[in-house]
Amino acid sequence: VACTTGLLALLLIAFTPFSKIALLLALLGNFLAIAAAAALIIWYLKAFPSPSKHKKAKPLFERLVYEVSKMFRGYHPAEKLTKLIERELEDGLPRALIFLHPTAYSRFYAVLFLVSLAALMPAGVILLILLRNPLFIAFLLSPLIMVVIPLVEVQIRASSRRSDVEEELPFFLVLAASLQAAGLSLYTSFERLLLWRILPRMRREALMVKRDFDLFSHDPLSALENVANVHPNENFKGILLGYTSVLRSGGDVLLYLNSKVSELLKALSERWRRYAESASTLGEVTIALFLMFPSLLVAMAIAFASSLSLLLLKIYLAAILPLLTLLIAGFIHAYQPKFYDSYDVQRVALYAVFAAVIFALASRYIIPQIHLWLTLTLLILTIPIATEYLRERFEITKTEKALPYFLRDITEMMKIGYDIVQALILLPERRSYNKVFDRLLMHVSQQLELHTPFSTMAKLLRVRSWLCRYVFAVLSEIVDSGGGTPQTLESLTDFVTAVCQEKARVKSTTRVYAILGYIAPAFLVGVMVFMFSILTPSMAAITALPGAAPVAMPQLLPFEQAVLQQLSFLGQLVVLATALAIGVLIAKITDFSVFALHHAVITLTVVLVAFLVVS
Repeated sequence: VACTTGLLALLLIAFTPFSKIALLLALLGNFLAIAAAAALIIWYLKAFPSPSKHKKAKPLFERLVYEVSKMFRGYHPAEKLTKLIERELEDGLPRALIFLHPTAYSRFYAVLFLVSLAALMPAGVILLILLRNPLFIAFLLSPLIMVVIPLVEVQIRASSRRSDVEEELPFFLVLAASLQAAGLSLYTSFERLLLWRILPRMRREALMVKRDFDLFSHDPLSALENVANVHPNENFKGILLGYTSVLRSGGDVLLYLNSKVSELLKALSERWRRYAESASTLGEVTIALFLMFPSLLVAMAIAFASSLSLLLLKIYLAAILPLLTLLIAGFIHAYQPKFYDSYDVQRVALYAVFAAVIFALASRYIIPQIHLWLTLTLLILTIPIATEYLRERFEITKTEKALPYFLRDITEMMKIGYDIVQALILLPERRSYNKVFDRLLMHVSQQLELHTPFSTMAKLLRVRSWLCRYVFAVLSEIVDSGGGTPQTLESLTDFVTAVCQEKARVKSTTRVYAILGYIAPAFLVGVMVFMFSILTPSMAAITALPGAAPVAMPQLLPFEQAVLQQLSFLGQLVVLATALAIGVLIAKITDFSVFALHHAVITLTVVLVAFLVVS
C-alpha cells in the first residue's frame, strides 16, 4: 500500500503541479500501511489457538515472534537478512537468557525492517524532494533501527545479567560454603536457594542450573559446567568450572569455596570504594551543572530580554532538567550496590499526594506568590514521605548494627555446647542489643519455643532489613543441614561485619556531597538575584552617594518589562525545580533510594527561606 501510494505521489509531482496533493497522498498511504500492519497483527493474535487450561500460555512476544517467522518463512529478501542477523546473535542469545530460536528471532526483526522500510521510504523520498532538507535522509535510514535493536538488546541483557550476578555472588558463596561444611554440594546449594527469595538474581541462575540438569544433563557437575560455559560473568564461570575441577580431582572444595569468598569480599569492598568515589565526583559535577546551566540561561535571558530567552528557559524547565535528573539517577542506580531492604512508603505517599492536593486547592488564592505556593505544596508532599522513610530506615539501621554482635554471641554460645536454636531461645534473656532488634529477637525466641520449624519462622519473618533476612536464611539452612560449627558461624560473622562496615563507609563518604547539595539552591537564588540587580536597568531613580541627587535611568519598554517579569517568574520555577532535583539525587546517592525525601525537604526549606529573604 505504501509503495503504491508513494509511486502515485511521485507521478503527481513529476507531471502535475499538485505537490500538496501528492504529499497528502503519500502520508495517507503510510497511514494506511501502518493501520494494515496493526490490523494484521491483531488478527493473527486473535487467531492463535488458545492454550489449554493445564498448559501454561507462552508470553505474547514469543508467540508473535514464532507466528511472524512462520508467515514469512521462505520469503527471499527476509531470509538473506535473517541469516546476517542470526550469524551475529547465535552465540549471544543463551548469554542474554533469550529463550527463542535464533532463526525465528532474527527473521522477526528482518520482517520488521522490511515492513518499516516499505512504509517509510515513499514518504521520506517525497518529503526530501519537496522540502529539500537533508535531515530527511535520517528519516529514510530510520528502518535500520530494526536491525540494530536485536544486537543491542542481546548486549544489554547479557551485560545486565553479568552485573546482577556480580552483586549477589559473594552472598551466595557464603551460603554455599556453609552448606558445603555440612557435606552438601554446590548443586544442592542452588536447589536450596530456590526455596528462598533473598537473592533474586542468583535464584534465576539456580533455575538455569536445575533446568539444565532436569532436561539436558546426566549429572549435576555437567549441569554446572553447561551453565558456566555460556555465562557472561567471568567470576561466576570460573567458580563453577573451578569447583567441578577440584571436586573431580579429589581436592578440598570447602577450602576452595572459602578462598573464593575471601576474594569476592575484597572485590566487593573495592567496588563499593570505587562507587563512593565516583558518586561523590558525579554529585559535585551535577551540582556544578545545575548551578551553571540555569545561571547562564537567566543571564542570557536578562541580557537579551527576548521571547527566545523565555523559550529556552521553558525548554530547560520542562525537558532538559527532568531528563538530566532521570539520566543521572539511572546511571547511579546501575552502578551502586544493590540492597533489597523493604520500605512501605507507597501507602504514606498516597496520603501525602491527597494532602498536597487539598492544600494546593485551599491556599491557591490565599498565597498569591506562585513560587511560594508551589514550594509549600511540595513541602506538604515530601514531609510525610520523608518522615515515614526515616522511621523505616531507623529500624533497618538499628537491626544491621546489631547483626555482627548477634552472630558473634551465637558463635560463642556454640563454642560452649549450645546449638543455634538453643542459642536463639536463650539470647533474649541474656543479651540486649537495641529496642528494635530486641523486639525481633524476642519474636524469634517465642516462635522457636512454640516448636515452629526454623525454616518456616525464617521465611515468615517480617523484617525490613534485607541483610537480616539473609542472615536468618543462612542460619536456617545451617540448622536444616545439621552442619553448624563455630568455624562456619565465624565465617558468616566476618562476612556480615565487613558488609555492614562497607555500607556505613560508603554513606559517610557521600555525606560531603549532601552538604554541598543543601547549599546549592540558596547559592542559585543569590546568583539570580545578583544577575537581575546587575543586568536589569532600574525602573526608578538610583542614588549614587548619600545625599546626592538621584540619577534617572532609562525606563524599560512595556515589552521589556513583561519579558523581565516572566523571566523572574521562570527563574523562580527553575530554582524550585533544581532544588527538588538535587534533593532526589542526594537521596539516590547517599541512601540508595529516591524515597529518602528528607534531603528534598531540606533543599526546599532552604529555597523557601531564600525566597522570603529576597522578597
